[in-house]
Amino acid sequence: MTSVRPSVALDPARPDDGAAVRGARWVTAAWLAVGALNYGYALVLTRLLDVGAFSTFAAGQGLLLCAATVAAVAIPWVLAQAMARATSPEAAREAIRFAMVVAAAGGVVAGGIVAAVAAQFATAGPVAVLGVATFLVFLTRVSAGRLQGSERMRTLSCALTGEAAVKVLVGLLFVAALGLGATGALAAFGVAAASLLIWWPVRAMRGGSGRWISPGTQHDLWRRALQLGTVQGLVAMMATLDLVVITLLPAGGPATASYQAGVMVGRAPLFVASALSVAFFPALSRQRGGTPLAASAVRMYLIVALPLTAVCATAPGAVLHVVFPPGYEAMGRLLMFTAVSGLAVGGINLVSTFFQAVNDQSCVPRQAIGVLVFLGAVLVGWRLGGVQGFALGGSVGAMAALLLLVHLLIRRQGSGAFAEPSLVEPLLVACVLVALRPVPVVWLVAAVATSALAAVRFLRHRAHPPTARASARTAADGPAPGAGDDDAVGLLLDAVWHHAPRPAGDEELHRALAVARRSGTEGLLALAYPGQLAETAAEVRRRDAAFRDTVCRARQRLHDAGIDSVLIKADVPGPNLVGDADVVVPDGRWAAAERALSAWCGGPRDRYWLERRSKVFLRPPSGPEIHLHACVSWFGVPVLPNSALFAHAVPADGRPWPEPRPADRLRIWLAHALFQNLSLDLSELLAIRQLLDERVTEQARREAAREGWGHAYERALRTAREAVERLDRGERVPLPVRLTVPVSLGVAVEHTPHLLRQGRVGAAAREAALRIPLVVAKRRKKEDA
Repeated sequence: MTSVRPSVALDPARPDDGAAVRGARWVTAAWLAVGALNYGYALVLTRLLDVGAFSTFAAGQGLLLCAATVAAVAIPWVLAQAMARATSPEAAREAIRFAMVVAAAGGVVAGGIVAAVAAQFATAGPVAVLGVATFLVFLTRVSAGRLQGSERMRTLSCALTGEAAVKVLVGLLFVAALGLGATGALAAFGVAAASLLIWWPVRAMRGGSGRWISPGTQHDLWRRALQLGTVQGLVAMMATLDLVVITLLPAGGPATASYQAGVMVGRAPLFVASALSVAFFPALSRQRGGTPLAASAVRMYLIVALPLTAVCATAPGAVLHVVFPPGYEAMGRLLMFTAVSGLAVGGINLVSTFFQAVNDQSCVPRQAIGVLVFLGAVLVGWRLGGVQGFALGGSVGAMAALLLLVHLLIRRQGSGAFAEPSLVEPLLVACVLVALRPVPVVWLVAAVATSALAAVRFLRHRAHPPTARASARTAADGPAPGAGDDDAVGLLLDAVWHHAPRPAGDEELHRALAVARRSGTEGLLALAYPGQLAETAAEVRRRDAAFRDTVCRARQRLHDAGIDSVLIKADVPGPNLVGDADVVVPDGRWAAAERALSAWCGGPRDRYWLERRSKVFLRPPSGPEIHLHACVSWFGVPVLPNSALFAHAVPADGRPWPEPRPADRLRIWLAHALFQNLSLDLSELLAIRQLLDERVTEQARREAAREGWGHAYERALRTAREAVERLDRGERVPLPVRLTVPVSLGVAVEHTPHLLRQGRVGAAAREAALRIPLVVAKRRKKEDA
C-alpha cells in the first residue's frame, strides 16, 4: 500500500512517465519484431549466399546501420525534441521543414561516404546500392521523427515493423528468385526505407509565411543536429566498427563470417536500448537529468538486456549448429564475448540518450576515448589471439567505454538514473544456464522460459513501481530531510508543525519547499505562505479538488454496483495532492469492484507482482491513480481484517466517503511503517499526532494484539509518540524517523505465527521470506542517503 502523500515535486512533467513507459513498450515490441525479422533475414541469407557474399552483405549492413543510426538522431531526434519543446504550431512546422532540408543534404553526403567506404571491400553493384539506400534512409527519417515528436509511438512501431517486413520480403525475392546475390540483399534496405514516405509530412512544406525557416530557428536546429549527430555517430561507430575492421584483417572468410554472425546475435540488447531511447527521448527532453524517468529507462533495459545476454553467451554449440549452416562453427567460441560487448554497446546507447536529452555535450570526449579504447582492444586481441582474441578484446573495450560514460553521467546528473537496478537475479539466471549448457534440450527450455519471463516483466513495468518510489523521490530531489539545510527544516517545522510561519526570503523558502516535497507536506507549506508560493498553492488547491472529485466518482461507481468501499490513509493533514487514492472493498468483491472501476477508467490496469491478487492500479480519465485493495495488506501480507474495518467506517469531517474509525486509522499508519516503509515521515507524524488520544491508542492496542502484532504496535507507537513529543518541544528530530532493526524484524517474528494459526500458510511464507530482504534494502537506502 502506498501513502496518499505526494512523492514528487509539483511539476507538469509527471504525466510523461507513464506515457513514456507505454510508448517504450510499443517501440520495444516493434524493435524486437524488427530484430527478429533482421535475424531471420540474416539466417536465411547464410544459406542463400556463399561465405564471401555473406561477408560483403554483413559489412554493408553494418555501414547502413551506422548511417541509419546517425540519421535517426541527426534528423528525427532533433525533430522530436523540437516538437516536444515547441511553443507554437509554426515552431513545430519550422522544425519539420528544417528536418527535410537536413535529410536531403545529409542523405547525399552520407550516401557518398558509405559508397566510398564500401568500395574498399565490395564491387560496383553493392557500392551503388549502398549509396542509394543510405540516401533513402536519411530522407525517410523525417517521417519517423514526426511520429516520434508527436509521441505517436503506436503508429511509429507499426511503421518500423512494416519497414522490416518489406525488407525481408523484397530481399528474399531479389536473392532467391532473381539471383542478385549480395547486391539484391542490400537493395532491399532502400526499397523498405522508401515505404516510410507514406508518412512524409507534405503539409508542413506549405505552412507559415515569410521565410521558410527563420534564421534563429535554423541556427538553433543546426546546432542541435550537430550535437545529437556527433553523440550518436560515436555510438554508431562503437556498434559497427568491429564489423568493418574484421573484414579488413586477414582472418579468412569462415572466421570473419562467424564473428559477424555472432555480433548480429549478440547485439540484441542494442535494439532494446535504441527502442527505449526513441520512446523516452521526447519526455526526457522536457525534464532535467537524473530523474526517475531515466531510472525507469535503465530498469526496463536491464529487465530485457541482461537475460538476453545470458542466453546468447551460454548458447550450446549443438543449438548453434542447428540454426547456422556449415562454415559458422567458430560462433560457439565467439558468442560469449560478442554478447557481453552487445550489452555494453546497448548501455552506451542508452546512457548517451540521457546526455542528449538535456543537450549536454560533455560526453563527446569520453565517447571518443571509448571508441579509441575499443579499437585498440580489438586490435591487441587480434594480435594475441586471432579472431577469438579480437572478440575478447571487443568485450573488454566495450565495457571499458561504458564505464567511462557511466562515471561521467553520475558526476553530471547524479546516480538517480541507476536507482535500484538488481543484478542478483540475472547472475543467478546466467549460472543456471551455464550449468544446463551440457544438456542442450534442457538449456533451450530454460532459455525460452527466461526470455518469456523477461518479456512479461518488461510489459508489466510501471513508471514508478511501489517499491521504487522512495528511491525515485530521493534521486529527483536530493538527500533526505535532516541531511540538508537546517534552516530550511526549521522553517518547515515552524510553518507546518507549530503553525507559526516566520518571515523568509524566496531562496530560503525554496529550500524549505524542497524538504517539504520529500516529507509530503508541501501543501501545508504552500498554504502557510500563499503569497510567496502562490503558484504552488494554486496547484495544491487544484489537485486537492481533483482528488476529491476522483474519490467521489469512484465511490459512486462502486455504490451503483452494490459494493461498499472505505478510503484508507486519507487523513493526512492538509490537502491531498498527487497522492494515490487507496480504496478497500469487502471480502469477495474485489474482482467485481475492479470490473466496475475499469469500465469507468478505461486506461491500462497495472499490478505489482508481489500483490497481484490483492491490489490493482487503475488510472481514471483525470485525477490521481486509484489503488484498489482486497484488504489492508502490504506485499500481499494481510494485517487488518475487513470485517472490523467496514463495521466501524463512517464519513468524517464532512467528507462524503467512508473512512476508518480513529483506532483503525492509527493502526493503518503504524502498520504501514512496520510492514512496508520501516519509517515515519513528517506527514505521517502529523496524522498520528491527531490520534494520540488515550482511548484511541488503547483500543488500537487491543485490536493489534488480536491481529497478531500487538508488541510491534506498542514499539512503533512508542517511537512515534517520542518523536511527536520532541517536535512539540521544539527539538530537532532526524526525519524520517526510522524504526530500529529489532522492531522491523520483530514484527514478522510475531505476526507470521499468527497467520499460520489462522491457516494462511501462503501469506505466512511470504512474510517470512520478504522481511529480511526488506529490512536490508531499507538499511542500505538509509546508508546511501
